Amino acid sequence: MSSRLRFPVLAGLLILFPMVLLDANPPHNWHSHADVVRKVTDLYKKMKSYRAEFQIQTPKKTMTGTASYLNPGKVRFDFSNPAGDMLLSDGKVLWIVISRLNVIGRQDLELDQKDENGNRIFAVMPGSGIDRLFRKYHYRFAGLEQPRKVDGKDYFVLELEQKEKIGGYTQMTLYINSQTYLIEKAEAIDSLDGKTMIQFRNIRPDEPLDGKLFQYSPPDTQRVVYNPLVSEE
Repeated sequence: MSSRLRFPVLAGLLILFPMVLLDANPPHNWHSHADVVRKVTDLYKKMKSYRAEFQIQTPKKTMTGTASYLNPGKVRFDFSNPAGDMLLSDGKVLWIVISRLNVIGRQDLELDQKDENGNRIFAVMPGSGIDRLFRKYHYRFAGLEQPRKVDGKDYFVLELEQKEKIGGYTQMTLYINSQTYLIEKAEAIDSLDGKTMIQFRNIRPDEPLDGKLFQYSPPDTQRVVYNPLVSEE
């Protein structure tokens, strides 16, 4: 097998969307798309923690599991399907566990690795991840009827388009609960027209979480690949 771990394309989306859950019930009235985005980002900046079930769908498979987040920057995705897989970060190191390959990736998020525009690749959480998302994408309402009924719920539906075409997810659609301003679902299209959907259910905002949940030490029996998300010089 190659010396570099093949990192799932959905990981970038998971990193951007660990902070999509927050207990809030602001008064409901009509808003412009900018008003909605402002309310969403303000809420997420105040979030302390959450736990929820997630489902990720790609053209080839469906993945499920439990997502946890602890401020600041601690993220954990435990997969029930495929069982044993995991994404975990304490804000400094990202662990990528692929059970079927019996291999683990250890990515240093503090590397001074830059993209072609001179931006640090792993500077993904200078504040809120959701705030960064709206700074990197143009956004607008998907149609005049807002909020609108989707699967029995009222959502503000936002279309996002990448400002700089640098790969990754070029377009997204966000479904924002019109009563709570939580982003409950996101659909994304990558530069190869591949589609990914992530949805959160059974949201438990502000659930007490132990910081030890976001600590990880790989077992001696498994191979560790270092910094699999960056190209070797």
